[in-house]
Amino acid sequence: MILKEVSCILMNKKNILSQYDLFVTIVVTVVGSAAFTYPRKLSEVIGSEGWIVIILSALILLPFLYIIYKAIKINGYRRLVEMLQRNFGKFLGNVIAIYIVLTGIFIMAIEMRTFAEVIKMYLLNRTPTEFIILVMFLVGGFLVRGEIESVIKFNEIAFWLMFVPVLIGIPFVLKGSDFSNILPIFVHEPLEYIKATRVSIFNFLGFGILYMIIPMVKNKKSIVRVTFKSLAFISVFYIIITLSALFVFSKEYNSQLLWPTISMFSTVDMPGNFIERWEGIVMAFWIIFYFTTYINIYYFSSEIIRDVFRLEDVKVSLVLITPIIYILSLYPENIAEVYSIQDRFIPYTDPIVIGILPIALLITGLIKARRVKDEI
Repeated sequence: MILKEVSCILMNKKNILSQYDLFVTIVVTVVGSAAFTYPRKLSEVIGSEGWIVIILSALILLPFLYIIYKAIKINGYRRLVEMLQRNFGKFLGNVIAIYIVLTGIFIMAIEMRTFAEVIKMYLLNRTPTEFIILVMFLVGGFLVRGEIESVIKFNEIAFWLMFVPVLIGIPFVLKGSDFSNILPIFVHEPLEYIKATRVSIFNFLGFGILYMIIPMVKNKKSIVRVTFKSLAFISVFYIIITLSALFVFSKEYNSQLLWPTISMFSTVDMPGNFIERWEGIVMAFWIIFYFTTYINIYYFSSEIIRDVFRLEDVKVSLVLITPIIYILSLYPENIAEVYSIQDRFIPYTDPIVIGILPIALLITGLIKARRVKDEI
């Protein structure tokens, strides 16, 4: 009885998302708190030519995003777990689904700990890390319990809160900057650009959210165009942030800063001392940037768990995955260990989800479609 009710609810939630919903959900999920460390990582591996690497990363991602769309389309815009079970069998399909959840849990745990450490350093020096993380779970859990409608509404609001203030603040950041810091260009070997692209592309984590939202889009014909627009917006934003950090700090200093974007906006000098504590405003940006990625992956993971174990709703799923995220987020001893763990494991997570998996889904989906056609 419960399974029938869940199936009816899921059917009713098909075709509920507009093009704008698709656009903002992709953007706010991918552009998370990684934007605050991105300039440092690029400066470490490619100096002042990070903006070139961002363009290369976007071009590499384009065909994979298209394959994800084609894989979902050929499988009748089914939900992810349903596609996996249909194409790979129930057991293997569930194993793959659980793997996707584990990658999401790992990303959330790493980002959660990073978020807590930044908040402690800049705002709440005496507040225990455990308490900060617990508060985030309470707020996130409350929002996710409202299901996909609440998450999408949050994305729509967060999009403007994230990007408008940052883009308005850029001209103030660049006051007195040295624009020659990006010179010279094209001075590295091709292999160095390839290695840098490998580092860069992992700051585009989050495109796995397409598996959840594409089946819910009303106008299916616009999906590819909107997805590519989202990638273009993300890339341009990353380029603006990276170039701004280079203009302000130079590549040498950039590579030494833990969070160049935070340091960059902390240098803003507003005319007439309109804002006395600019660091507080920067931290507000940090919270929003982190929270959007966290909320969307949190809901996506909860939804997969619900479908795999045939639970009534995501409220039960939250109870299952939240303790795991909490324990993993507290495992690293300090922020240095957090980034060490991230650099070791992140390269092996998302490439499977947005690289290998969609190709496998597309091939198996085509085979099944031909079999059905032959039977007819």
